[in-house]
Amino acid sequence: MAEAALHFARLNQSNGTHKRDVVPFIAILDDLADQVRAELAGLTLQPDLATDGTDQQALPVDDKEAEPTIDQVVRALQTVIAERNGFQGDAENYDDIANADLMQVIERKRGLPVALGMLYIHAAMRCGIAVTGIDFPGHFLLRVQANGKRKMIDPFHGAISLGPAELRELLKSFSGLDAELAPHHYRPSSDIDILLRLQNNIKVRALRAGELELATRVVEHSLLIAPDHEGLWHQLGALYARLDQDHMALGAFEQFVKRCEDPLHRARIEAVIEELYERVRHEAGPGTAHTEKNKVVADYTDKDDTGSADDNAPIPLFPDK
Repeated sequence: MAEAALHFARLNQSNGTHKRDVVPFIAILDDLADQVRAELAGLTLQPDLATDGTDQQALPVDDKEAEPTIDQVVRALQTVIAERNGFQGDAENYDDIANADLMQVIERKRGLPVALGMLYIHAAMRCGIAVTGIDFPGHFLLRVQANGKRKMIDPFHGAISLGPAELRELLKSFSGLDAELAPHHYRPSSDIDILLRLQNNIKVRALRAGELELATRVVEHSLLIAPDHEGLWHQLGALYARLDQDHMALGAFEQFVKRCEDPLHRARIEAVIEELYERVRHEAGPGTAHTEKNKVVADYTDKDDTGSADDNAPIPLFPDK
């Protein structure tokens, strides 16, 4: 998954710039995994073998290493990724778009929770450690499992462990003082969900900076892994329209209508499609077209591109913490 995020980072770059090679970054990811593996080997080395003169190198791995405990796994991840290699959350410049670009995250050693989480997931899975991304309200977390035990860790804060009290406090800070932990707060994220979440953070920051072409590329590339995601088609149509690419907007909105199950929302976008067709056919004057386009775009972006369950745009406009 982290490798896919690196390819997205490369694709998201503008066509006029030199596309960066992902190979050196993949090598860094694999080195992190190797370091975690070595750290675990040191933590789980059986004490009697360390002192009785046995040739440890000659022993099979299963004979000289015990299955790591959950505490040992978490400690190895913390030691290697956060402490030794210095990967931490960027609280000071949280909204910097570089925090969601995995290439720049690896170079700067700073990033958003979901971007840093990918480093932990990659290293853990290469070491045979079960790890799951958790869509916790307002903050991406990881659940690590080992030796029959589980722990929640926060990749943004050095992979610190979070117990029920800390999770409850985190939930209340995001959802209000009346919020209480429930099973749905521990909803696992698939690899595609995590990649889309990272892409969405880039898109949001691009929109805030007025970089519509970058936001458009991000959504186009997101559709490579989620071609049936109706919310992405909706967003792409809106972005094309803002860029005065009416024919492209029509195609995207038509793809949205094919997938939308909400009759009211589908009818609204069908009306937008008809209006776009009329403008394309009649080639309205520049002034009129600009005025009409602003009105139409406002109608279907300001109200619909917010990510609520009611508007069929599951990827939110605003980034996750």
